[in-house]
Amino acid sequence: MEIIKKITKGIVEGFCNFWVTFVLLVAYGSACGVATFMENDYGTPSAKALVYSTQWFDLLHLLLILNLIGVLIFSRALQRKKYASFLFHFSLVVIFIGAAITRYYGFEGVMHIREGEQSNTIQSQEEFITVLAKIDDKFYRAFFPTTITPLVQKRFQQNLPLEDGNLEVQYIDFTPAKDKMDSDKLNVKVSFKGESKEIEVIKNTGMEQVVPFVLGGKKFALEWGSRTIVLPFALALKDFQLDRYAGSMSPSSYASDVVVIDSVNNIEKSYRIYMNNVLDYGGFRFFQSSYDMDEQGTILSVNKDPGKIPTYIGYALLTIGLLWAMFAKNGRFYRLGQYLKMQNLIVAFAFCFGILSAIPLQANPQAENPHTENPHAGEMLEIPPITTESILDLIKNLKEKSGAHTEKFGRLIVQDFGGRMKPLDTLAMEYTHKMTKKDGFLGLSNMELFLGMMVYPNEFKKVKMLALSTPKLKEVIGVDKNEKYVAFEDLFVDDTYKLTNYLEEANRKKPAMRDKFDKDVISLDERVNVAYLIYTAQSLKIIPDFNKESDKWFAPSEAIAGFDKENATQLQKLFGAYFNSFHYGLVENNWENADLAINALNAIQHKFGEDLIPPKIQIDLEIFLNHYNLFENLTPLYLCFGILLFSIVLVQIFRHKQADILASRIVHWIIALLVLGHTIALGLRWYVGGHAPWSNAYESMIYIAWAAGVSGVVFFRKSYLAQSMASFLAGISLFVAHLGFMDPQIGNLVPVLKSYWLNIHVSIITASYGFLGLCFMLGALTLFLFIFRSEKYPELDRTILTLHTINEMAMILGLAMLTVGNFLGGVWANESWGRYWGWDPKETWALISIVVYVIVLHARFIPKGNNPYVFASLSVVAFYSILMTYFGVNFYLSGLHSYAAGDPLPIPVFLYYFIGATILLILLAARKGDLPPPKLP
Repeated sequence: MEIIKKITKGIVEGFCNFWVTFVLLVAYGSACGVATFMENDYGTPSAKALVYSTQWFDLLHLLLILNLIGVLIFSRALQRKKYASFLFHFSLVVIFIGAAITRYYGFEGVMHIREGEQSNTIQSQEEFITVLAKIDDKFYRAFFPTTITPLVQKRFQQNLPLEDGNLEVQYIDFTPAKDKMDSDKLNVKVSFKGESKEIEVIKNTGMEQVVPFVLGGKKFALEWGSRTIVLPFALALKDFQLDRYAGSMSPSSYASDVVVIDSVNNIEKSYRIYMNNVLDYGGFRFFQSSYDMDEQGTILSVNKDPGKIPTYIGYALLTIGLLWAMFAKNGRFYRLGQYLKMQNLIVAFAFCFGILSAIPLQANPQAENPHTENPHAGEMLEIPPITTESILDLIKNLKEKSGAHTEKFGRLIVQDFGGRMKPLDTLAMEYTHKMTKKDGFLGLSNMELFLGMMVYPNEFKKVKMLALSTPKLKEVIGVDKNEKYVAFEDLFVDDTYKLTNYLEEANRKKPAMRDKFDKDVISLDERVNVAYLIYTAQSLKIIPDFNKESDKWFAPSEAIAGFDKENATQLQKLFGAYFNSFHYGLVENNWENADLAINALNAIQHKFGEDLIPPKIQIDLEIFLNHYNLFENLTPLYLCFGILLFSIVLVQIFRHKQADILASRIVHWIIALLVLGHTIALGLRWYVGGHAPWSNAYESMIYIAWAAGVSGVVFFRKSYLAQSMASFLAGISLFVAHLGFMDPQIGNLVPVLKSYWLNIHVSIITASYGFLGLCFMLGALTLFLFIFRSEKYPELDRTILTLHTINEMAMILGLAMLTVGNFLGGVWANESWGRYWGWDPKETWALISIVVYVIVLHARFIPKGNNPYVFASLSVVAFYSILMTYFGVNFYLSGLHSYAAGDPLPIPVFLYYFIGATILLILLAARKGDLPPPKLP
């Protein structure tokens, strides 16, 4: 018996140690990572069948929690009064219990209701084989859960017990759908009383696919797909309402007015369900999910989640525990701060992430096909005869004479193709960037080029302004290989578009299979479309609806063709007069009549579209942002002053001299002013866009840059090395944002993002990337300094330990924010569409990043892991998980959060060099990496 106790004790103690923790965490993170790629290639059902919904994955969760409980017990956290640490670790146990209850006792489904009708049935999300039988006027029904996908075919053999014997259903084979119009098919063998037959069952994907058959003289039926569940009450749909952004087909919001009909309890009450506003009744929650194409029916997500309360309690305990751990005097974070104070460094603990908000606005112009049409077709404008001697004279006149007038024209409001109301100056900037990849062209401002192309289309079609780079494409078009631009008319021969065949071939390929030529063909075609919209004035949607029957604004040709005869004639005269006046202004430098035409257009906009016109201050600020490119101009400043401050500190370290204190302070305050300017620019974009500036890839990058700058200036303001790295990281982030593959347009939000949770969740989780990015920079700098360790530079060891301490503090902050932000995202998801965790690739990779950084911060608990070199190396390597979470998911995996959903783009070549440089740096630093950790108070 004593031996058994010793063996048991040894097993328990062996299981409850950090080595087991690390093995389990690595296995968990690896499984999740593999599953995201599996989901991208084979679909969500396959990923769930092989990983997320398997018993071994559930067991892995259980082992992690048991190991956590054991480590808490054996580490004597409560006895050592580590209350904050115990609380946020224990919260994970509570969250696990809540998640387990949801996993095994929760339910998810969908309810579809048409207007004027009612429903009391739900279609389950989980798939079942449903077996129906009628024996002597008695009905039998059984449901067998099953998972069958192209990647996973779980063979089954199920029995339905009947009075006369058992009906046996056995799997034979599976035929996946060939295309979207086809359906999955399942072949099964059914047996009853010695008789057998094979039956093909088509998967139920919204419509009943019941297959009846007779066997042994009895009637049976099979169905494969979702299971129908009957509720004890019904919902009636009185009205479904869909609001769109002004003048566009993009949904702004949608809602369902329903009546709960509970005949059992004699209850009948009305309720309005819309995105982020949920109906709770009878233990079920109903969420606005989607709607029918004819807008006469609603689709509601339904769930029953008994694990919600313990899960939310766990989230609350986690947040409280992490906040408490930042200030607990016996906590790691506080002790690291005390060590820095002993090094004569004051660390500021002021967090300034404001949580305010509003929400809306964006668009991507969808150009019509110009390939076979006359650019002037349907324009219906009286263009005056051109008497300018040459295109060069025309451009010269535009430069010298049209500036003040075009600025005035740029203040007119235009409705873009997504419904956003903005100054025409913004549209001109977006279109010029798209066509030329520059801000302005040929010395012309964006508005001068826009107006010149619109008023003089035939002349500007001869101007080489559409950017291209591939030599093969230049050869196809027939231009010199040294040309960087091509003219619109170069792309047509006898009214035939030269790129038609190449474009069709490129679009048939998956993005990952497209070569440089294919991508350049597609990009050039987009530029051609944009130019066409300008030449035909179809982009000039500046005329409101005179009858005020809709929020749509019209281009000149649309208004002239669609308005009543009297108004159409007036508009035709007005635009004809404007085009004549513009030409007269260029020739005579007299813009009085052209300005009068603009005044008339401005008056029309305010008379018939006043409600849609942004305030004057908003227009002024948007034009200001357009002309000064604040974020792009901050890039070289962040980089230069970050490098300058770094250089000053290096002089101190390697020459054994005190750095120029005045110079360091001056650079510090300059960087602080840059961060202040960055903050103001973000605030301006927030105000102009009408929503918090972190709703797309570009905005999240400029926000990450801001978070990096703040982390250096506010949190580590007396560590000039940390501040220099923070400034450099901010500059790099802004540089990446302006490389050209992120769209800087201010845009509309989809309905689900119209929630205060957007500001809470996204701001916290995205800011964490800034802190963890700073950890990468500090880790790389630490490894760099390790290479030069020697008796010749005695200050290096102290500098390394200081950087190590700052790095760990930044990582604790970053991990806390990443964890809280991730779980708050779960709360948002649960309150918006009824599920706080769907294993979407974005949330899964955020979880993987949390696991990675948990490993890094706990590496000090294993032998030889408590070492600045090890920590620096891990902090550099760990950041690759953040890069995958941000760029990898956004551009390479499909999911709710991705910007490129689906087929991946080619992996940039520079990434391989980046990884190689990381490995080389770690190896070079390893030779002198035997520095003990700092001794904390």
